[in-house]
Parts: sequence; structure tokens; C-alpha cells
Amino acid sequence: MQEQYFVYILKCYDDAYFIGLSNDLLKDFKLHNEGVYEFTNIRTPVEMMYYEVIPSLPDAIKRQQQLRGWTRGKKKALIEQNFHKLQLLSQCQNMSHSKYKDFGSAQSSSIPQTTSITKSPSAPLRAGILGGGQLGRMLLQAAANYVVDTYVLENDENAPAAHLCHHFIKGDIKDFDTVYNFGKGLDALTIEIEAVNVEALEKLESEGVKIYPKPAIIKMIKNKVTQKEFYQQHNIPSPGFIITQNLEELKSHIGFLPAVHKIGQGGYDGKGVQVIRDEASIDKGFDAPSVLEKMVSIQKEIAVIVAMNDKGETAVYPATEMVFDPELNLLDYQVSPADLPETILEEAKSIALQLVKNFNSAGLFAIEMFVDKNNKVLVNESAPRVHNSGHHTIEASYCSQYDMLWRIMLGYPLGNTAAILPSAIVNLLGEEGHSGPAKYAGMDEVLSMNNTFVHLYGKTQTKPGRKMGHVTIMSADKTDLLNKVHRIKSTLKVIS
Repeated sequence: MQEQYFVYILKCYDDAYFIGLSNDLLKDFKLHNEGVYEFTNIRTPVEMMYYEVIPSLPDAIKRQQQLRGWTRGKKKALIEQNFHKLQLLSQCQNMSHSKYKDFGSAQSSSIPQTTSITKSPSAPLRAGILGGGQLGRMLLQAAANYVVDTYVLENDENAPAAHLCHHFIKGDIKDFDTVYNFGKGLDALTIEIEAVNVEALEKLESEGVKIYPKPAIIKMIKNKVTQKEFYQQHNIPSPGFIITQNLEELKSHIGFLPAVHKIGQGGYDGKGVQVIRDEASIDKGFDAPSVLEKMVSIQKEIAVIVAMNDKGETAVYPATEMVFDPELNLLDYQVSPADLPETILEEAKSIALQLVKNFNSAGLFAIEMFVDKNNKVLVNESAPRVHNSGHHTIEASYCSQYDMLWRIMLGYPLGNTAAILPSAIVNLLGEEGHSGPAKYAGMDEVLSMNNTFVHLYGKTQTKPGRKMGHVTIMSADKTDLLNKVHRIKSTLKVIS
């Protein structure tokens, strides 16, 4: 049998804590209570409060020394399994080494019940993120409040998330073997972009790795054709559509125009979308399986973020109103909550909840919607991940979308989605005519504004339209909120 070592915490009769190391926990606990050991012999009886099993002696010695150096408050938080408090007291350092294992089923029934042993968590949960962009970066910032060992798979070692994780693996998130080998040693996986190898995720799921959301949902959503068919099958209100297999087939549907042509796979951030108003512009369409979607007379575009845990419990964030750059088709700024009648907001919430429940998967989902000129709510598309429309939740909600996803993955209760104050987001995009090392003109003025929070994504190079950061503004006064939006848009520029 492989040797194993126990690092344990005893609470003595005089309330002192003793940190011990043993290769026979039951024997040493008995000897402590018999007064054999020097520190505890005048402090009996002692109570076993906590232990963890460690497979190697050097690691056990290191762990014992680490715990001995902790304050009483940190030791108490560890005993109570209060990981959030422990992280705060530890200034966001991990509480335990990745090699530590849970004693689990090896716990002996011969240990007296009066000892009140608290099991250690196994090692911190090993959680992976596919993709290392700014969404992954903000997920990792939220992870610092939890005991979790983070892994990122990304091809670019200078990506925004690369330096914030515990373990960075350079590799292609679209490659089966790379994704499978990355995930097979993990407890849980999530994504920050849909363009991942779903087949590898399906295999990992079959082997017991928890995937958030389920691979079947990622697969359905990443293809706009199957996504629209899913809405139709589940009676989710959505603009009318026709599936086209190629450009030639598209040309046979001139009578359906004006419409928006959306490529089935590979589109993102406005790419893979073409507005086709008439026969003269039909050659702009895609010569690949696509969705031809009836053009909607849009009053507003909104997004509703819904969280669902493994128990099927849900939490819904207030709807956010999104304003897009008409040329780049990228989110320009957003305001939350959306300025719409309560009846429409409730309808949007109801539709988003219905859709996510039909997904039948734990995870965090952003449901983008149109509100047309007749106040009809229609689902535009869904994202099976944290989303741009939820950036404001970092400061403006009691529980951010990023914190919420960690709660789901770690099995904690869902958080409070209520807004602390109304908020707005300004996206920082690379300016036209500027490519090269990024500079931020107007930063001092923006940072001097009250209730304004700048988030830069750590990208060293800018180019026109590239997402470089965002600014969150909070104010109880809507006029003040919008004034600051426009002031920031005209002041803070990403140049080279």
C-alpha cells in the first residue's frame, strides 16, 4: 500500500490549535489524548477539527509548515470550510497544494464520533477554461475569491487570460486531441467562446468531466441553423427564417427579402452576418449553410442573462439594453436595466427562462432579443457562456455573471442578481487608422469620474474595431449615466 501522510488540526482544551503531521492518524490522535506529546500533554482532552491526506512526505512537511504560519482566523476559516473568508484572509492565495487528496472513503469508522473530524476538500477543484480572451480573464479574476485550481487552453501565450490562471497550456481549442488531453485531468470545464472542439467535450463528459454547459447545447448553439431550429421546435418566439445551403439556393428566395443572412458556423462579433435588402445585394450572401432571417423593425435590442445550476434552479439578471455600432456591428454601449415597460421586461424574462429550461443544462446563458415596433419580443440568438452584455454585473450587481458561473461549477448557491445601481457600459474599441502598440488617450480624465470603473483587457496591440476594454458607469440618475457614456466615448480613445 502506498504511504500516505496526514496534516491535521487539533483544538486543545485551552482553545489553542495544534498542527500535526502523522502517517497513522488514529494512533497519534489517541496518543495526544493520553498526554504523550509535549505540546498537548497539559492541554487534554483534544478535539480533531480537520485533516487532509497528502501522498508525499516533502509535501506534507511543507503543508504543515504553511498551516503553522497561518493566523488563528485563517485556521478557523479552514476548519469551518469557509473558503470565501479564507481567500480574503489569504489575499487570494490558494489554500492548498494541488497534490492534496481527500481522505474520502478511507476515513475509518473506528474514529470516535466525538472527535468531530472535518473532511478536507479533495484538492481544490481543477477547472479548465477553453479560450484565453477577455471573458476568460474576467472569469479568472472572479475565481480568485474561491479555492479553485484554474487551467486555460489557448494558442496565444500573450492572451488576456494567460497570466491570471494557475496553469496555462498552449494549444488549439478546435483540435480534438488537444482539447481531450487538456480536459481529461480536470474536474470541470467551461468555455469563453463557442468555437471549440465539441466532440472532445462529449468524450470528456462521457468519462465524468463536468462540462458547463453540456456539449450538446454548445454544439446546437454554435450552429445558427440548429439554433434557429431549436427555437422553432420549442415554440420560442423568433424572427421567421429559411435555411439556405448555398448562394444559388439563396437566390431562389428573393421574395423573402429584406432579410439578414447569417452563416451557420464560424460567425462572431458581427462577422458572418449580411443584410440583404433586395435582389441587387443578394451576392453579399454566403455560399454555405446559413439562416436567412426575416428583417425585424427593431425598437430596441436587449439581452437577458440566465443562470441554471445542476439542481435546475435558476436566477435571472435584469434585462440590458444594447446599442450597436452600425458599421462594425459590435456592442457600442449598453444600459441596464433596459428602458422598457414592465410588461415587456417580464415577457422577455419569461421567454429567456423558458428557453434556458429547454436547454436542460447547467451553465450561464445570454439570450439576445429584439423588441420590435409592435412591442413583440423575439429571440435573436443565444450564447452558452459569460457575455459582453453582462460586463456591468462586476460592479453593478450583487453577484456578477462571472462569480455566478463559478458558483454553478463549484456547487455553491446561486447569487443575488439584483442591481445595486443602474449602470452603463462603454466598449473600448481600437480607433480607425490606428494599428500597433496600444495607447489610451484620455485615461486620466475618465479615471477622475465618480462611480466609473475602467477595465483594460491587457492586449498590447490595437487595430481598428478590436475590443481593448470597457468602462462601467454607475448612477441613480439616468441623465447623468448617459451623459457620462457620451463623455467617455468622446474622451477615451485607443490609439497607437
